[in-house]
Formats: sequence, structure tokens, C-alpha cells
Amino acid sequence: MQYTVKDLIANPLLDSVHLLAAEQVISSKPIDSVTVMEMPVEDFVRENELVLTMAIGCGNNPDLFLAYVEAVYSSGAAALAISTGRHVLDIPEQIISFCQERNFPLIELPWELRFGDIIKITLEQINHWEQNSQARADIIQRKLLQLYMDNQSLDDALSYLSENLQMDVSIQSNNQTGWLHPTLIESEALLPTFQQPEPSIIQSSDGHFKQTLPMHMSTYETYRLLLQSKTTNATPIPWLILKQTVTILSLWILKEQTKINAQEKEKEEFMQLLLNGDWATNGKEDFIKQGETLGLHVQLPYVCMVGYPENLVEFYQIPNRDSVNEFEKTFKKTISNKIKSSANLLNKKIIHTFHRHFVIVFIECNNDNASQQAHRFLDKIDPFVEKKEIPSFSWGIGENQAGTFTFHLSYQNARTALEIGRTHKGPGQRFTYANTGIYQLLSTLMNNPSATEIMHSTIGNIAAYDKNKGLDLLHTLATYIHHQKNVSQTARTLSLHRQSLLYRLRKIEKLTERSLDNPDDVFLLDLCLKLWGIRFERK
Repeated sequence: MQYTVKDLIANPLLDSVHLLAAEQVISSKPIDSVTVMEMPVEDFVRENELVLTMAIGCGNNPDLFLAYVEAVYSSGAAALAISTGRHVLDIPEQIISFCQERNFPLIELPWELRFGDIIKITLEQINHWEQNSQARADIIQRKLLQLYMDNQSLDDALSYLSENLQMDVSIQSNNQTGWLHPTLIESEALLPTFQQPEPSIIQSSDGHFKQTLPMHMSTYETYRLLLQSKTTNATPIPWLILKQTVTILSLWILKEQTKINAQEKEKEEFMQLLLNGDWATNGKEDFIKQGETLGLHVQLPYVCMVGYPENLVEFYQIPNRDSVNEFEKTFKKTISNKIKSSANLLNKKIIHTFHRHFVIVFIECNNDNASQQAHRFLDKIDPFVEKKEIPSFSWGIGENQAGTFTFHLSYQNARTALEIGRTHKGPGQRFTYANTGIYQLLSTLMNNPSATEIMHSTIGNIAAYDKNKGLDLLHTLATYIHHQKNVSQTARTLSLHRQSLLYRLRKIEKLTERSLDNPDDVFLLDLCLKLWGIRFERK
């Protein structure tokens, strides 16, 4: 294994040395080189370097001595060995406490022990360790290649490594939940390991440690090899071995990624058939079987929901709209996880996909309560929005076409509900297809020249009067009709005196030449107001 501080002080030549701090971590403190260093330290100490010193100039100045030790520790040195008896008679207690608190090995050397002998022994041992590491790395690499050529799984490869290295071994991905190989023992004290950008050893106060090594892949995901010690006296695995190991492990990941990409493409093509209603071309049974291979149970009854994320650029703090595609995978991964977890809470099957920025969800339902099932599902999604884990959505629900093999019809109705709802009611709400009937009828009338002419001739004078006088008679009329011609309720809603409201109503009758006491006239005025709203309010 790695040459460590424990190996160093176990040498018979160093029987007379005293370890003053960090005994619990010396088996996992690797030594890569050795140097003699007095003040100032500056940038002359390398990471994992054994530092030998006589602490010249520090013996009579405790603060200067502590500053020197702090500088050596900050450089990432493996250990500090201080020769006592001439310049330093005794190592101050504050130095020992500092090293103990930071798990930094501190060694007291007798004055008679020559630095040259320590350097010679250390370099010989490091050279011997490097030769053994290379030989071992070759053996491990050959075995992994054999496993790969024999079509063994990545789990098999990681199990072999775990047994050979006597470490818990796993691979972490930034774009997946869980571990590719769940052998690791979780420990909150070691969680910072996941954020290390470079090969790192993370020590735990109980003597355990983790090693983490980035795996540089030509894929969107980033991967990291992660090892955790099984015992407190384990020693780190040489980086030489791990670097050659990840080269071979990358073959499995690339193979798995290719398989995933092929499955995603197949699912995308399958979903296109489902949304277009073209599934019957190859027969229902074949379509069901193909769905099952993709983990989709298409023979169940479903209702469709189509969601549109609002303020996507602001939510993800995307620099500009041209950069939206860079965040697309993050967005899809996050939304997919929330959709799956929400469906699991309801114990319902789901089928979901993405089309541009639209999220398309089919959730299992009973034909007689499709709308209720859709709303229950969206109720599970809402807390994620409130916690700002996902952006807010506008949703369209195609509940009137829920059922078995009605995917394309339910999808079309959900899209219609979404588009009409956002246009006439605003973003961030839910809209069902059943509630869009009046707007579909009004939209049809809006394309009829005769209807448009009647609308202008009926309430056009009111609109012109509002523009010139700023009296807002159109809103007054709409509120009056909404309250079923109740003068008191209308006045309270508009914060008007009763006489002021009656004046406005008489003005409306005069401008429209219609009577608010005539039901037919009121119906016509209400219809024209709705047409007017469709024509102008959302422009």
C-alpha cells in the first residue's frame, strides 16, 4: 500500500522518536517526499511531504514557533518532525495542541538522529513502494480488462477492487441518484469528499478516511471513484494504482452510457408514436410489448397533463435565452425526479416525456375521476415549487379524454387547455379542457365578421368613452353582470357610492342603446364583453 507516516516511525532506526499528535491518522497519511525546512516556509513545502526541522530561531519565541507550524500544516505536509536538544529544548504544549486538534502528525526527534539517515531511509522506502505499486497496478489493470472482455458487470469489477484493495469501492455520478455500486458506508463527517475537484484523501476524526479520484469522461455526466477505509489502520491506495484503475472502469461507464442513450432514443421514438396516435400501425400487442421493454405500462387508463415552466431563465439565473439549452439536462433531470417521487406517493404508474420546454405527464387514473387524479398529482408537485426546487408551472389537463389508448386525444386536449388557460387566465395556474369550452366558442365567434361587427356596434361606444373620460364603464358593466345585477354588491366591489353606480349604469344604457332590465340585452352585452376581452385584453 501507500508509504505512510506509520511506516516511517515503524522503522527500527526511529525507535527513539516520539509521536506527539494525531496517532489515529498516521496509517492514512501518505509520504511522497522528504525535505529539510526552516523559516520561512512560503511555498517550498509540497503536499504529502515529510518536513524535518530544527526550528532554528523559534525556540525562544512561542508565537513565531506556532506561526511556523501553521505554515507547514497549511502547505499540506504529511508530518512535521522537530529535532530537540539544541535550538528547541522542549516542544511547547500549544504546538502539540494545535497539531492534535487538526490531526496533523507531530514527531519529536532526538538531537543525535541525523537528518541524512532519515532522508535516505525515506527515499529508499518511497522508491521501493513505487516499484511495488507499479507491479500491483499492472496486475489489477489486467484483471479488470479480463472482466470487461468477459462481459462482466461494473458491479463485478467494483467487487473485485473492493476485495483486492480491502476498501469499500464505489462510483459517484453527478447526474444520477444513488450509487452505481452501493457498498459505501455513509458518514456525515466525510461528505465533503464529494465536492473535491482533485484527487483527495479526506480524514475522519475516528481514523477512517475516504479517497476520491475524478474520472475524466467525454460525457455530460461527471464521475468520481470513491473509496472508504474499512478499518482505522488501513492505508491509502497509491494514486498510481487508482489512476490506471479508472482508465479501465471508464470502459464500463462508456458502454453503459451508450446503452442508456440508445434506450432514450428508443423511448423518444416510442413517445412520438404515442402522442401522435400512430401506435396502431404495428398492432396493439406489439405496442404494449415495446412499452414494457421500456418500463411503460401503456395498457392502463391514463389522463394527460401538459406543463409549461414559467420564468425558466430567471429561476435558473441563465445569462441569456441563448444559453437555455445548457441548463436543459439539469432541468429535465430535476423535474423527472419530482414527477417520479410524486407518482410514487400516490402509488400510480406514470409515463412522462419532454417536448421543447413542455413537460408531458400521463398518470394512471380511473375513467370516472380523471380530473381528481390529475389534481391530486399536481398537489404533490406544488410543494417543490414553494420550496423553489423547481420553477412554477402552468398546467393543462385533458381530463375529458382519459382512458385506455387515448393518449393522443388526451394530450391534444391538455395542450388546448394549457394554451387557452394561459391566454385568458394568466400563467401559473391549472386549466382543464372541460373549462375551456366557452373560450373555444368565443374564439370561433371572433373569426366571424358578423360577430365582430355586432361586438363593436354594441360596446364600442363604451370603450371609446372610457378612453376619453377614463371612467372604466366596461369594467363596471362586467362587475354588474357578474354580481347578477345586484346594485349593492357591485357598488361595494367597485368601492362606489350607490348613486355613482346608478349614474354609470344609466350612461351604459345610453351609449349601448340597450336596457339592463331586458334579459336578451344583458346576454348580448355579456357576450360582447367576453369577445372584447379575447380580442384586446391579452394583446
